[in-house]
Amino acid sequence: MFPLRNDILMGFSLCLKTGYGSVSPRTSWGKLVTIIYALVGIPLMLVYLTTTGDVLARSFRRLYGKLCGSPQKPQCPCNTRVRVPVTLCLVMVLAYICSGALLFHRLENWSLLEGSYFCFTSLGTIGFGDLLPGQQTEEISLCACSAYILTGMALVAMCFSLVQDEVLGLLRLVGASCSRSDSFRDEENVPAVS
Repeated sequence: MFPLRNDILMGFSLCLKTGYGSVSPRTSWGKLVTIIYALVGIPLMLVYLTTTGDVLARSFRRLYGKLCGSPQKPQCPCNTRVRVPVTLCLVMVLAYICSGALLFHRLENWSLLEGSYFCFTSLGTIGFGDLLPGQQTEEISLCACSAYILTGMALVAMCFSLVQDEVLGLLRLVGASCSRSDSFRDEENVPAVS
């Protein structure tokens, strides 16, 4: 039977789809419960990430607009959208990974590289399982890891939402410019009617 730490880690990694390879069910009942748990937990986690990412993206966009001096009260909020630079999103994710590296450096006595590696693979839902939190101070480290990863996944979802808006805006702009150039070419090729 698994100790409680492994059960918590397995359930957490199942819902986050990180799949730390060192923890897995061994019995038939454990495998059945894992399937049922994942069937419920993964969709709930995806709903959490989507909803939280959208709410955080709207809030961050509003805050960024206020800080950068965009108009305070647009007439129609659906027409005026504050653009958040993609580089700012990348900087936020990198800063979050660095702060996690410092956190796990303190809690687990990992090197900064190991902490960065663990944070990146966990937030990227890779989770190889070669580094596991909770080896030094079990309860504190697992709580900190859970809070860090849940918050980080929400931050990554927010950044994905912001970057997705920028990419879609760019694609719309390119599509509009291509259709305008096609219509100009068509007008030039139409013979004049006398």
